Amino acid sequence: MFDPLTPQEVAAVGETPKREKTPVIPVPADAPPMAFQHPRYGSPSKVWPYRSADGSLVGYTARFDFTAEDGAPDKDVLPITFCDLGNGKRGWRSKGIPDPRPLYRLPEILRDLAAYVIVAEGEKSADAAALLFPDMVATTPMHGAKSPHKTDWSVLAGRTVVIATDHDQAGRDFGDKVHDLLVEAGMGEPEGAPRILHLHPERLAAWIWQGGKKVLREGEIPQGWDIADALAEGWTAETVAELRNDPAFLPPYLNAAARAEIEEAVKGKPVAVQAEKRREWPFRLVASGVEKKVERTDKETGETTVEWKWFCSHLEVSAETRDAEGGDWGRLLVVVDRDRTAKEWAMPMAMLAGDGTAYRERLLSMGLEIAPGRFAREALHEYISTARPKHKARCVNRVGWHGGAFVLPDGAIGAGGGETVILQTTGALDHAFRLGGTLEGWQQDVARYAAGNSRLGLALSAAFAAPLLHWTGAESGGFHLRGPSSTGKSTALVVAGSAWGGGGLKGYVKQWRATDNGLEAVAASHSDTLLCLDELSQIAPAAAGAAAYMIANGAGKVRAGRGGEGRAAAEWRSLFLSSGEISIADKLAEDGKGRRAAAGQQVRVVDIPAEAGAGLGLFENLHGFVSAEVFARHLKAAATQHYGHAARIFLEALARAPDAAAQTVAQFRGEFLAEHCPKGADGQIERVAGRFALAAAAGEMATAFGVLPWQPGEAIRAAAKCFAAWLEVRGGLESTEERDAISAVRRFIELHGASRFERMWEDEGKLVSAQDERIINRAGYRRKSADGGVEYLVLPETWKAEVCAGMDATVVARTLKAKGLLVPGSDGKLQDRARLPGSIHPVRHYHLTAGILGDA
Repeated sequence: MFDPLTPQEVAAVGETPKREKTPVIPVPADAPPMAFQHPRYGSPSKVWPYRSADGSLVGYTARFDFTAEDGAPDKDVLPITFCDLGNGKRGWRSKGIPDPRPLYRLPEILRDLAAYVIVAEGEKSADAAALLFPDMVATTPMHGAKSPHKTDWSVLAGRTVVIATDHDQAGRDFGDKVHDLLVEAGMGEPEGAPRILHLHPERLAAWIWQGGKKVLREGEIPQGWDIADALAEGWTAETVAELRNDPAFLPPYLNAAARAEIEEAVKGKPVAVQAEKRREWPFRLVASGVEKKVERTDKETGETTVEWKWFCSHLEVSAETRDAEGGDWGRLLVVVDRDRTAKEWAMPMAMLAGDGTAYRERLLSMGLEIAPGRFAREALHEYISTARPKHKARCVNRVGWHGGAFVLPDGAIGAGGGETVILQTTGALDHAFRLGGTLEGWQQDVARYAAGNSRLGLALSAAFAAPLLHWTGAESGGFHLRGPSSTGKSTALVVAGSAWGGGGLKGYVKQWRATDNGLEAVAASHSDTLLCLDELSQIAPAAAGAAAYMIANGAGKVRAGRGGEGRAAAEWRSLFLSSGEISIADKLAEDGKGRRAAAGQQVRVVDIPAEAGAGLGLFENLHGFVSAEVFARHLKAAATQHYGHAARIFLEALARAPDAAAQTVAQFRGEFLAEHCPKGADGQIERVAGRFALAAAAGEMATAFGVLPWQPGEAIRAAAKCFAAWLEVRGGLESTEERDAISAVRRFIELHGASRFERMWEDEGKLVSAQDERIINRAGYRRKSADGGVEYLVLPETWKAEVCAGMDATVVARTLKAKGLLVPGSDGKLQDRARLPGSIHPVRHYHLTAGILGDA
């Protein structure tokens, strides 16, 4: 029975039938979990599900990592589907999904039809692309580069697709196949709007991240480098986003045919023309830096020799810059220092005028190495001046909103009208818009403690209100925290400023101690951002009011140029937070010249008592800390560790829907005024209430965006409580001019009521004055009123020159009349007429009632 079968017996049996594997699509709900084992490599190291348009599971791609015979790591990628095996048996097997296959993450692609779709080679790269480009939907065809033609690409018709290719020939071939399949599926290129874009591997592979800094890669880019390697080398969604403003970052995809056309066009040019091109710009960028071609001709032999002379380290002219009006042309320069860290500077071309010392100083401070001698200086000058980079960028001269882009010293947030928007300055900008720590650390250790503390809550809300000025049309202005020393005023400024930046020795907060020009420069560098000014006592009284009004007004001085022509004044939009032991009005009065804060100043600079009334200085809730001092120290320490992230996240959310933000603020303002602004209040009070409403709206929006870790309504409660405190200290609902008018007249009577007003009465029908009183610089007369009080008759010239000094005398009289404190004449005029001692005919005067010294 164990004898081998004869040939005849084998032929009689026939071939053993092969078991068929038929995929069951979609996978039934009662199918067991996928537990496929590779016959050689065992369990998969990673699996990726594929789903149909309705979300049903159709199969998996499984990756099996192993070590090859030569010791090198290797992989095997197989499709896994649930199959009908015949004879009533089913199971998970290595079998491809029937054509046409769905794209990876197909339901997500169909869920957001407006999002870009980024196509990578392989599921691992697609997952990396999803992390680096969170605003796009990442996908790949099953089997990557092997069979993209078996995938259904029609679902991408009409979409914008980005093809991310690997750094090798296979990657380029994959990109070309996908491009052509997309065109076949109806992805033609409409005029002026390319739909198929290209993420070149060099865009990210040329740089790596070390210690939080972007440095040039040493050596060549590894063969096979893909977008998953970018994630491993330190790239994040935030750092990639900084490159997205460059239009060249995602150019239109050129397939093999298009590339061949370009190469043929270049080859077709005469050699003489190419040589002429080379002679036009004799510079080249090499690994060691920039070189210039120098040609020398021997006079005797006529032989010409060519030498490339190095004159500076790595300096790239990456773009031409100009403003919206086509002026202020410049160059965007990229310097790579000895630490291989790249730094950008938008240099105005005007700096090339003269001997160039200023721009060379700036480049040297950035880490550029320049060869000594005249040749290097002249070559550098010529290199920058004659460079013609392909790209252009729009330059601006201040931070803040410019169109839909918010420009900061290190880049722009939001769309800049289709081109990169950058800040261009002649020198290094002294700013504190730096990043430190993390957003989560700031939320946990700083922002959450502002809840339940009205002054801290208002300060942080004001930080987010600054960029809303542009979109809402709200006027610039500020909040001034006034109170004794060591109440926590400076802490509020540090906490609010940490939303925007910090670092260095001084952090984000600036000081009042500065000249007018200095404060003007500070205000201009904080346009559309929060400006924090500490210690009002440090500025001279005469300059305090002018400086505060200038900052709130949003415009600097108009100055003349060298030729006498008027130069454009600096402009900005600003919301500032100030602190001091006294108010702006009290500061003005310090010089003893009777200065008073104008109504416009008091409306634009809102004076708030720093003490919150809980016996804890600025605070009301210590959140478990043993004392206000310990609480303040913690906030300051945490704010110097975590800073700068919150405002940027807020700006990103705001830039996506600025019009909706404006509508939200308008709604908040209406509700805040209706609930908290007293009925019948003067328009000035309503303006101040509007600024509190703006801060409240900003705080609530930051809460909704997930930036502030507060409960909804917290910002409104803080703003309402601070507004009530301001209103209580102000006293009265009338305008500031009315209050000042009454105060000025009342003060004059209080000071001079007995010494400069002569007593008068009637004796047997005759006017009699107190001749025994010595009156110097008579201002008028006083007499008893019918109700037993004392009324005052003020002579017209004294009324204008002294009583109403610095104010409109007619407006003051009209205000007093409306309040019942001035008796008008019988003819209806503001001046009354009566016979006074020593006069033959009635004399005009201002008749003040006895109520002038009362509580009216």
